[in-house]
Amino acid sequence: MGLLVDIPIAGFGNSNDGNSARRFFQDPKLTSEITRVETLIYRLKIILEVISSGHEIDVAKFEKYAYESCSWYPMTSTMHKILVHGAEIISHALLPIGQLSEEAAEAQNKHFRTYRQGFARKFSRDACNRDVIHRLLLNSDPLLTSIRPLSRKSTNLFSKETIHLLLPPKAAITSTQESSKSVHEDEELNEESSCESEYFFSVASYYLFFF
Repeated sequence: MGLLVDIPIAGFGNSNDGNSARRFFQDPKLTSEITRVETLIYRLKIILEVISSGHEIDVAKFEKYAYESCSWYPMTSTMHKILVHGAEIISHALLPIGQLSEEAAEAQNKHFRTYRQGFARKFSRDACNRDVIHRLLLNSDPLLTSIRPLSRKSTNLFSKETIHLLLPPKAAITSTQESSKSVHEDEELNEESSCESEYFFSVASYYLFFF
C-alpha cells in the first residue's frame, strides 16, 4: 500500500496522520489481507464514514452497529469512546458530529504560517500577531469569500451501509413557501445591492490602510 507507519518526521511528529488513515481504510479488502483482520477493518471504515459525513445520524442504528463491532475484542480508550459512547455523544450534539471536526481549523495552519513569515512585521510580537489577525480577517470576509473561485474537490460515494446509518434528508419546502420566500428575497435584493458596493470599497480601503 506504500504506507509509512510510525516513522518519525522531523518537525511534524510521525507519519501517522489523517491521510495515512484514509489510505488505510480506502481499500478494506486489501488491508484485511495484509493485516489478517477481516471484519473489523471494514466496519471501522463504515463508522468513520458515518461520523465524518456531516449528515444527521440515526443514533439507534449507529449504536447497534458500533456495539456489534466492539463486543468481542479489547480496545483502547479512544476506540471505546467511539464505539461504546459514540451514540450518546452524537445524540447530545447540537450539529451533526461531522460538522464539528477540527479539519477546517487545521487547514488554516499553512495560511497562518505564510502570513506570519511573509506578511507580518517582525520587530515585535504584538505587531506580528496584529498583522496575522488582519490577514485572517480579510481571508474570512464574507464578501471576498463569495467572489473567490472555488476549487473542485473529488468526492466518493457513500456505501449502502453508510447510507443505512444516516437519517433521510428533510423534506423540501413547499411551493407556497418558495413563492413567498422569493418575493421576500426580491424586496431585500434592492437594499443589498446598494450596500454591496459601499461595503466592498470599505473593505478595500481597510486593506490598503493596514497593508
